[in-house]
Amino acid sequence: MRTFVAKLMIMFVMMGAPALHAADKVTIGTGGKTGVYYATGQALCGLLNARNVSCQAPPSGGSVANLKALMAGAADFAMAQSDWQFHAYKGSSEWKDKKIENLRAVFSVYAEPIQVVVNRDAKIRNWYALKGHSINIGNPGAGHRQTMEEMLDAQRWKLSTFSAVSELPSSEQVDAFCEGKFEAFVYAVGIPNNAMQRAVSECNGMLIEPHNTIIRKLATAARPYYSKVTIPAKTYWDGQKKVDTFGVMATLVTMKDTDPGLVETLVKAVFEDFDGFKAKHPAYAVSTPEKMVADGLSAPLHPAAESYYKSRGWLK
Repeated sequence: MRTFVAKLMIMFVMMGAPALHAADKVTIGTGGKTGVYYATGQALCGLLNARNVSCQAPPSGGSVANLKALMAGAADFAMAQSDWQFHAYKGSSEWKDKKIENLRAVFSVYAEPIQVVVNRDAKIRNWYALKGHSINIGNPGAGHRQTMEEMLDAQRWKLSTFSAVSELPSSEQVDAFCEGKFEAFVYAVGIPNNAMQRAVSECNGMLIEPHNTIIRKLATAARPYYSKVTIPAKTYWDGQKKVDTFGVMATLVTMKDTDPGLVETLVKAVFEDFDGFKAKHPAYAVSTPEKMVADGLSAPLHPAAESYYKSRGWLK
C-alpha cells in the first residue's frame, strides 16, 4: 500500500491535486458475513491486495449503513442496492433532505432478482392465482417489502387480496414456508441462493413469474434502480424453466474525490481478468462488462471508472 500511495502522492503533486486516503488501508463496506455483499468485498480486497494495495472489507449492516460510512469518510467504497444508490443520490426515501451529491458509481456487480416462491400443492401457477392465498411480504423496512408494495400498486392490489399476510424477515421466511405457515413468499436476492435452494428442493416450492404488467411498469426509466432479469433454467432444480422477472442490482459506489488511481486500479483488476473475477462467486455467473457499467447506476460514474470503460468501448 505504501508503495502505491507514494506513487499516487507523486502523481498528485505533479498534477497539483491533493492526495487522498494517503496513509489508510482501503475499506470496502459490505454486509453480513453470510451474504454475497461480504463475499464480494473479500473478492475485491483480494484483487487490490494482489496489487499491493492494502484493503479490508469488514462485515456491516448493509446498504444504508455502508452509504452512511462512505459519507462520513469511514469507507472508501461501499456495496449498496441500486434502489438505495438512487435514493441516496436523489435525496429520497431514507435520504430525504440529506442526499449525497458527491456519490459516484463504480459498477454494478450482479442482479438481485425478485423471486416469487409458491407451494406446489397450492396450485398457484401464475401471479394472478396468488389471489386468495397466504403470503409473506417481508418485514417493514426491508428492501423486498418495499418492492412488493410497488408490485401491488402496479396492479392496484391491496393486502386484502390475500387470505393472510405475514411480515417475517428474510432470515425467518424459508423456515416458516417449510413449516406451512404460508403458501408463498417474495424475496430479492442474488442467485443462486442457499435459502432459496432449500425452499425449492426440500420444501416443495416452485418459482412463478411476476405478471409482465408489473415488470413493464416498474423496470422503466422512472425507476432506474430496477432492471429486467432472467433467472436461468435449472438454477434450483433440473426441471426448472427460465423465469423472467426484474430486480435491483448489487452495486459498488464511492465518492467523487476518491483517488482516481485507486479507482482505476480496482476496475482494471476486475475487468482485465474478468473470467477470474466471475469465478469468485456463482452470483457473478451471468454478469457482463456491458451490463455492469450501465445497469442499476443512478449516480454518475466516477471519472476514472468512466474513462476506463470508454477506453474499452463499453461506453461512448
